[in-house]
Amino acid sequence: MDLHRLGIKIAAEGAESLPLDELIPLYHRWIQQHTLDELLIDIANYGHVHHGPGVMLIAHEGNYSFDESGGWRGFAYYAKRALPGDRLALVYRRALNACRLIEEDPAFNGKLKFNGADFEIFANDRLLAPNSEATLTALRPAIDALLAKLHPGAKFELTREPDAKERFSVRVKVSANASTAELLKRLEG
Repeated sequence: MDLHRLGIKIAAEGAESLPLDELIPLYHRWIQQHTLDELLIDIANYGHVHHGPGVMLIAHEGNYSFDESGGWRGFAYYAKRALPGDRLALVYRRALNACRLIEEDPAFNGKLKFNGADFEIFANDRLLAPNSEATLTALRPAIDALLAKLHPGAKFELTREPDAKERFSVRVKVSANASTAELLKRLEG
């Protein structure tokens, strides 16, 4: 499946009371300091939208977002353009790297942690990736390969969004977790 509008949302822990606009200065610093390895363009605040995309950092190749869709908070990255190599691993790496930067940022003083063993994979392309078992079957080898790198030998559960009217998404819950820094090392290895 030649899918490039692919995203990952990693669950946030301790984020229930975080005012989303606290992310805006952080995103501005990332833009000014060229913190991420792609062209960062602008910020959009959708914090007023119930279960919406939260506060977004718009980039050339994809968008970063502290997301509230589905009724749970997490950090998401989704690609808007074709990416080279293992797209799913690259999208996960970009989301995870942003999570690590937030965890380590002094402005948040350790208030936010991210759970790399609880994440969602989604597709923003209903034509190439309708919300169906066939899409999950087509993506399953890439999902299994990613999980083998991130959590070798761990048991995991996949739950696909059942409503065919919604975009394709699958929630992944793994029996073991590791820090964002450790997961990034595993992706590089």
